[in-house]
Amino acid sequence: QKRFADYIVVDQTFVLPISNDVPPEHAAFLEPVSTAVQCVKRARIAPMEDVVVIGAGTMGLLNAQVAHAFGARVIVTEVDARKIERAGSMGFADVVDAAHEDPVEAVKRLTGGKGADCVIAAVGATAAYRQGYDMLKQSRGRLVLFPAGYPKPELHVAPNELHYRKIEIIGALRRDRIDWLDAAKLISKR
Repeated sequence: QKRFADYIVVDQTFVLPISNDVPPEHAAFLEPVSTAVQCVKRARIAPMEDVVVIGAGTMGLLNAQVAHAFGARVIVTEVDARKIERAGSMGFADVVDAAHEDPVEAVKRLTGGKGADCVIAAVGATAAYRQGYDMLKQSRGRLVLFPAGYPKPELHVAPNELHYRKIEIIGALRRDRIDWLDAAKLISKR
């Protein structure tokens, strides 16, 4: 019969401080939040930027929350009604029902015609990548490919357009100790 221990001894380099007021089930989000922190940092998201997150699953909403915590105005696009409702109930983002409205047009409308400073594609799908690219502002937009997708998605872009518009395509993967610490702070501050 296997038993689990209530306590174990670990090296202090593997321990991160989280407020005692945070329930264990929230603290358990440390790893996924750290990946969202790393994503937002790699994208260089800054206060007052318009950031779109495509997909309102767990990782999409975590990326949206972290982008909001970094000071961005957040727009979430989603096709699933339950996820749209959950994203809307969080109260910090504009939510676009991409099943009933063209998400690219909705982002243009919500940004006064400018487009997004940054799009985080939290869905590994060719259609999401295309939408994200089309949502970017005319110059210096950033598209972050957050998850891998299977079957492998594709991104078809014209290299000259990337060049002239100064668009960046950023891959997000793996976090470092600073990202873990920042995630612990965010969770502690709820």
